[in-house]
Amino acid sequence: MYIHGYGSNGNATKGQLLRKMLPSHTVISPTFDYDNSTPWQIQDEIRHAIEDNDIKMIVGSSFGGYHSLCATLFFHGTVWAINPVHEVETTIRRVILNNSSSSNNGKGQSFIDIYRDFNEKVFCKQVKLNQSGQWPKETLLNFALSTDDELLGDHRPLLDLFPTHNRVIWKDDSGHRFFRFEELKDDLL
Repeated sequence: MYIHGYGSNGNATKGQLLRKMLPSHTVISPTFDYDNSTPWQIQDEIRHAIEDNDIKMIVGSSFGGYHSLCATLFFHGTVWAINPVHEVETTIRRVILNNSSSSNNGKGQSFIDIYRDFNEKVFCKQVKLNQSGQWPKETLLNFALSTDDELLGDHRPLLDLFPTHNRVIWKDDSGHRFFRFEELKDDLL
């Protein structure tokens, strides 16, 4: 399953590349309406997609990477978070609301408030579980991170949040959109 980032969709480049890179696997890539759905609703959609499709691996990018990390609350398989958002409130304020219609239609503060609540109840819970060493062995957590992420900056603090992980792949010259995604094929298998 591929979980796209904010401002993208299920037919985005990475979803298409996953299908091409993994031809013997079924890759689903739903489109999520981040502007008009709560994070709770997004997680419900992810949970239903996992249950309905017997998902074994989640790959999430940026905001989708954040949702992939949150999905470890109920998903126990392989997770690849690509340049995931981890400071969700800061990112919403700095990137999403400054660059979308959300800030112009009166949803800005409520959007932040909903994500703040969700973050405290879900993301922070997963961080504590990971840091305590009680991370489920069947949940293989992997990161693909850019050394030159112009949108989110340095990803090393993310790794401090999730010290129990399986792999970290660093790529230079790939930016936030992770332009070197195809180079992950052997790592994904």
